[in-house]
Amino acid sequence: MDTPPPPEDAAGADGRPEAESAALPPAGQPVSSVPSGARYRRLRRRLLRELAFVLVLGAPLVLLVLIFAPRNDAGRLLRSLSPVRVAQTPFDRIERLATQFGASGACVGDECLFQFQNTWLYRLHLAPVTQFSVLLRRHGSPGDPGGGTVGSLDFSMLVVRSPGVGDAIASALVFERAGPQPGGPFQVSVLINHRGVPGRTIVRLASGATALQRRAARAFNLRCLTRLGGCTSSRQLLPEVWRGARRIQSVRGPAPASSALAAALTFGPVH
Repeated sequence: MDTPPPPEDAAGADGRPEAESAALPPAGQPVSSVPSGARYRRLRRRLLRELAFVLVLGAPLVLLVLIFAPRNDAGRLLRSLSPVRVAQTPFDRIERLATQFGASGACVGDECLFQFQNTWLYRLHLAPVTQFSVLLRRHGSPGDPGGGTVGSLDFSMLVVRSPGVGDAIASALVFERAGPQPGGPFQVSVLINHRGVPGRTIVRLASGATALQRRAARAFNLRCLTRLGGCTSSRQLLPEVWRGARRIQSVRGPAPASSALAAALTFGPVH
């Protein structure tokens, strides 16, 4: 007995089998548009969600890097300047150092200036302007061996409410020179403002200062560059100098408009 042939699929209206016709889009619509369009929309929504996630997490991280960059760079500079001695260190070493700090360091003629500022905290109204600066001057001429030597070394940290507006809220200044100076190789004076807060600390170093005294005078509190609200007294700017003070004796001095008192510090353990 002959085996009957298998039944053929029923044909649709277009002559194709019904199963194949059911898988096709309506007439006039491209075959690839339906699945690819759906996949594109799903992929687009997924990419947008992931991009939003990256922005939400990434923006604060980028901002933190920008906020902490001046403090980190200033700390790197202080470590690099630790072995520098007035009248001994070749000045061309400082000129090479300035090239490592980009826009924060520059040498013009016989001077090299480094400056670091809490720009982003100020822009976000989270702190007053705080600026840390180091200025080095050449002794001799560029044609001398080593490009001459470091003739003077000045450090400063200033806190002001706005750039170029009003007096400083707090400041700390360190001047290091070669040779002897009247009053000894390590001198500190403090200006007390009208609120009784030490507004300015000035340190003068000569070549006879000890390594410990020099280290204390250069130990600026760089956390002031990232502190919310900023630092408000010179004691916060240069704490190591204050830790060495045995007593503070206030004396009347030339009174500026703020009716400040000049204070002379007598130091004990800093030798």
